[in-house]
Amino acid sequence: MFGKRRKIEEQPIDWPGLLSLLEDDDRRAAAQCSFPAESRESYLASVRRVDASVVHDILACGRQVHSASQLVNWPVVAVAGMLNSGKTSLVATYLSEAGRTRTLRGPSNDQGTHRFVLWLPKQWQQDAELWGLLLSRIGDAIGNPPEMLAEDPRDAHRQYNNQGGNADSLGVPLIATDSGLDEAGVGLLDCPDIVSDEAFGLGSPEIRRELLGRAAALCSAFLIVTSAESSRDATLGDLLRIASDLMPGVPRMLAVNKVRPRQTPDQVYETFSSLSKTYGIETIYAAYDFDVPASRPFIPTVDESTPSVAIDPDAELLPVFFSVTSNPDNNPPAAIPKERLLQALPSRLDRAQLFEKFRIALQSSLRAVIWNRGLTLIDQDADKSIAATTKAQHCLMQAALEFFAHRQVGGEVIELRLHQSERIVRQLSESFAITAPWYARWGVRMNARMRRILGGAGDFIRQLTPSALAQRTATEIKDKFRRGEYGGLMTPERLNVAIDRFGGTSSLPHWFGDEVDPDIKRLTEASEAAISRFGRDDFTSLDPRRLDEAVRQMWAEVPMHKKLAAGLTPLAAMLAAFGGVLMIPIDFGGTMVLASASIPELFAALGLTTLSALWAGGANTRNVGQQAAKQQLADFHAALSDSLGVNRLEEPVTIKVSQSNVTLPLSQIVRREAVGPTLAVYRIRDEFREELKQRLPRSEGSARAT
Repeated sequence: MFGKRRKIEEQPIDWPGLLSLLEDDDRRAAAQCSFPAESRESYLASVRRVDASVVHDILACGRQVHSASQLVNWPVVAVAGMLNSGKTSLVATYLSEAGRTRTLRGPSNDQGTHRFVLWLPKQWQQDAELWGLLLSRIGDAIGNPPEMLAEDPRDAHRQYNNQGGNADSLGVPLIATDSGLDEAGVGLLDCPDIVSDEAFGLGSPEIRRELLGRAAALCSAFLIVTSAESSRDATLGDLLRIASDLMPGVPRMLAVNKVRPRQTPDQVYETFSSLSKTYGIETIYAAYDFDVPASRPFIPTVDESTPSVAIDPDAELLPVFFSVTSNPDNNPPAAIPKERLLQALPSRLDRAQLFEKFRIALQSSLRAVIWNRGLTLIDQDADKSIAATTKAQHCLMQAALEFFAHRQVGGEVIELRLHQSERIVRQLSESFAITAPWYARWGVRMNARMRRILGGAGDFIRQLTPSALAQRTATEIKDKFRRGEYGGLMTPERLNVAIDRFGGTSSLPHWFGDEVDPDIKRLTEASEAAISRFGRDDFTSLDPRRLDEAVRQMWAEVPMHKKLAAGLTPLAAMLAAFGGVLMIPIDFGGTMVLASASIPELFAALGLTTLSALWAGGANTRNVGQQAAKQQLADFHAALSDSLGVNRLEEPVTIKVSQSNVTLPLSQIVRREAVGPTLAVYRIRDEFREELKQRLPRSEGSARAT
């Protein structure tokens, strides 16, 4: 039966051992989380986090594989089909007279099957353990515990038709037993059609297809019932595809009902042979319309002296299905052997071979749901976590460059700016004071007291502003920074705006999700924390030796006709420019402000355009500030990432500065906790993949999980 036998060498799957691997969240875990903290996650936990329904399917398939060996002698044949195709009439041919009265048959919608009804041999109930296992398997497959079909025909008909029920009832299978199936020894799953209108409130075609797919896991064979005129109907193709895709290897048969006598059996075979080849149909059956008198020659008899029950005037009229062939001489009206009747199907089932195919089909389903659905799902989600982190890092880098980059009008970055921290200002002030030539020292008291650091920033600033001119210069510098004429002035509000400008609401999904109108002000606390942390933890300094050499070089390159002008600008005013920048956060009332500017920008703000050009034009002078600025930019980006719950850059990133590619160093700043939600980063461990391959080898030709 069902083609030639072949030796099937696929080894049984050890479900308990495989389940242990899928649940392990330690040494054999599937996922490795690297941010916000190092941790591991089991395969099932990872899948559940992305789509819990897939975990349900994995566990259901696993239990089915594990229990299949106990159900070797309990095969179930699914009977599915088109609307009004006669599915239940076919099922009724196997039932006793009492069982037939409980089935609901007829062409109208109130006579349609709108529940899954599983008919089982009555004697199967005698084995309580296996009966319970079978009912449990039914519930696992379809998703809800089954109900018993009423013994009273009228109540049973209401259940069949789902009267008083709703779409949810469609997913609750009905169980019925009948002595007529005892001899056959098979169960029959009477399935609802998959094209009923959703307007009836009994489940849309999509829901019916999904439930039919789940029910496929119950069945050792598939019998699809259709009408003669539906060979080109797309719905029939859907049914055959479901049977082919969900249970590959399980025998599939096609029963063509209500054939009119103008179409001979060999023509029926020819009409449906193309579909049969496409979807692996092993046998095509046909039943002629017994309401048409001309059909009588095509309703088979077992032998010439025994009429078929279908044309016995005292019997209930039921379709008689027989297998058709391409040879007209081997089909009715010629006599055919009893074995070609569909009624004889149960007696011809090779149960050992059928079970082996069923077992392999179940294992194939388990393999597909674990590899192609579950692992692919978490693989893709891991890739998304990395891509989302990369996008967030890029957004925050662009926002940081709004303050740490000096741009031309067209937006090109021409140099990086220094965060004018007290450490940087001290270094610049002392180096310029110590190396200044005689003509630039007028008005400055160059003594040890000037260079000594007395107390906090206030004392230091007072040393840098010893005159009214210096005081005025410092005020002008601060005003120019506040107006945005020079340098960058960062506040939490301005940082929020910069993040928003570079797509922060879409680049930070852990903060905003899919909100239609997100409010960027939600980031204010995190932005405050980033600014405060960077201001506190920024210990970047300039190279003292290179700084002094660069300043001496700058003084030496001042043209002679400019030296007098430089001398007329007291060094105190130059130093006051540095002090004025340092005073900006204090003027704003605290530490929630960062001032940044390149050294040439400070000179330009002071009106010393010659010194600005000299510093910007010399490689040595330019590199002194840019080296420190690169480290500060990397450190601020890290502080901002920490506060917003984004993983820091793990590899140096390259940015374009003045037409050159500049590689930023990795951050050295202290790592801090996130202020709000975090954007997790994880990957699937290669060690898990290897062990999964050993326990559940992938079949040839299966799609590879990314």
